[in-house]
Amino acid sequence: MSDDRPGRARSQTTPTPRMGLYRMITPIDHIDGLTIDEHDHNPSETPAGTPRTSLTLVNGVEGGFGQPIGESGIGTKRRIEPVFEEGHETEVGSPDSHDQVLREKLSASQAQRPDQSLSKRETFSRDKEQSKPQSRRQSLTRKITGTLRPSASRLSEDQGQGVSPEERKWKDDIVTFDSKTDPANPKNWSFRRKLLTTGLYGLTTMSSTFASSIFSSAGRYYGEEFGLSTETTVLGVSLFILGYVPGPLIWAPVSEEYGRRFSILGPVFIFACFTAATAVAKDPQTIFVTRFFQGLFASAPVTTVGGGLADMWDQKERGSAVVFYSLAVVAGPTLGPIIGGAAAQSYLGWRWTEWLSLILTCLVLVLDIIFLPETFAAVILTRKAARLRRSTKRWALHSKHEERERDLVKFLENNLTLPLRMIATEPMVTCITLYNSFTYGILYMLFGAIPVIYQDNRGWNSLVGALPFLGVLVGCFIAAAINIAWSTFVFGPHLERNGGRARPEMRLPPMMLGSILFPSGFFLAGWTSNPSIHWFPSVLGFTLIGVSFLLIFQSGLNYLIDSYTKLAASTVASNTFLRSIFAVGLPFAVAPMFRNLGVAWACSTLGFIALVLGAFPFVFYVYGPKLRARSTLIESFD
Repeated sequence: MSDDRPGRARSQTTPTPRMGLYRMITPIDHIDGLTIDEHDHNPSETPAGTPRTSLTLVNGVEGGFGQPIGESGIGTKRRIEPVFEEGHETEVGSPDSHDQVLREKLSASQAQRPDQSLSKRETFSRDKEQSKPQSRRQSLTRKITGTLRPSASRLSEDQGQGVSPEERKWKDDIVTFDSKTDPANPKNWSFRRKLLTTGLYGLTTMSSTFASSIFSSAGRYYGEEFGLSTETTVLGVSLFILGYVPGPLIWAPVSEEYGRRFSILGPVFIFACFTAATAVAKDPQTIFVTRFFQGLFASAPVTTVGGGLADMWDQKERGSAVVFYSLAVVAGPTLGPIIGGAAAQSYLGWRWTEWLSLILTCLVLVLDIIFLPETFAAVILTRKAARLRRSTKRWALHSKHEERERDLVKFLENNLTLPLRMIATEPMVTCITLYNSFTYGILYMLFGAIPVIYQDNRGWNSLVGALPFLGVLVGCFIAAAINIAWSTFVFGPHLERNGGRARPEMRLPPMMLGSILFPSGFFLAGWTSNPSIHWFPSVLGFTLIGVSFLLIFQSGLNYLIDSYTKLAASTVASNTFLRSIFAVGLPFAVAPMFRNLGVAWACSTLGFIALVLGAFPFVFYVYGPKLRARSTLIESFD
């Protein structure tokens, strides 16, 4: 083997190097950004000790182009020494030399990577005549400068990434949680903290739904004060629910852009302001306008909480957590008429229905300001990145959430209209939301039906006539117990047997039970509503409606959240959007239905509709996996 030390003469032959055997700390798969210049010269002009073939490697990864590669791949000039194979010698400068092999290696590398475009510095300047084999007395002197890309296999071994140094450096600027057990991640919070946050979410939601129904007891009284008909006074509730229609389309993307806390505190404060405006209104026009804006801003917690629960609870625990959310959704509408009836018929008057709602809302707002944390991981990491930028002066640090394009048109297209697109393009979202919306609309329809059955037909006063709503509430608590038992004793073990993953269809059996009880409750309440029959059977029918309502509502919500976990807020928004439309329209149907059909047949009509819609959970239990396989948005698995 030839010796390159000064003072030694080099032989005209040298072993041929094999390209895969270069002794480099960072192996080379291919070389990007090369400039190869060749020219002939007389070997006699070459100073003694000068190698006939030399490689100067320059790395342009970190510190700008022109920085030499060192021991770590950056910063120190270093030679590449070829490993020679014993007994295999060839002439320097011949086509079989390692120079020619290098050219062939580069050509093959570029051919195997057609997707990698050449940079501006990548030139292969070579005269065609010089590509012919050179004479023995000729040699090549090459100056090779360029950017080396370490092999993916070595990067995978050294860095565990399998990416280029440029990509590695870029990834190092992305802020993530410190580990899988990082306590900053809401999924790693203690059970106590999760439970407290869930309780605050539920209480905030209840204050919203409570405000929607408490005004139903004031309709008769403010109608007398302003000379309004019964159908017109229904607007006091319906316009509030109408605000729930556009609300989710606003608050769902806001919560996924700026976080759950932001999308709750601000809207709840404005909601409280409009509640006070309703309480001091001097004409019905002011009442109706302020009630609409109450609903618009009160829809924020109803929309956001579903995503907040998905932020904290894993699939096994989420079912029980959603129970509390569902109870909050139904507790507000059922307690509102009872408390509102007591206030409206007392010396306090109908305006105190709004003052009581304002007191509850302000109390909840104070608790949220003090205790409600941010649960959206993307926003938590964005704030962490901002802190690190200030403390380390590394201004490139950022979260993945900050890489999202802030284009208003695309924001409106991808976020504001996403709930509508889900309803229009996702069969599961469409059908489950339709069923949930019907059950939710029935709940608000009861605000008009129960007074007809117990106050008009039986002659009960406003307070006593609202007590059957307690039957609905009791039914909801029974359903909550059923859901918790299912999650604990059936769904939980199933999840463990499947390695922590379960099909969303395992959420549907409670919904299937509810779909059987739902029409049964209507038939029982309707055909026992005659004043000659004791009140208990009809109240029992409303209890069955309460049981079925929560079973259907919660199981459907769990099913959609499990299927669209990363789009939980938008999924809940689509659900809230459509069910709010039903809640707006169905109360207007109470008076004509019960007047023209009678209580028995009006309830039976609703029972038959519930019987038809009750087929949805059975259909999805069988065909759900096939529908998910065709979905472009689905996040779960078959």
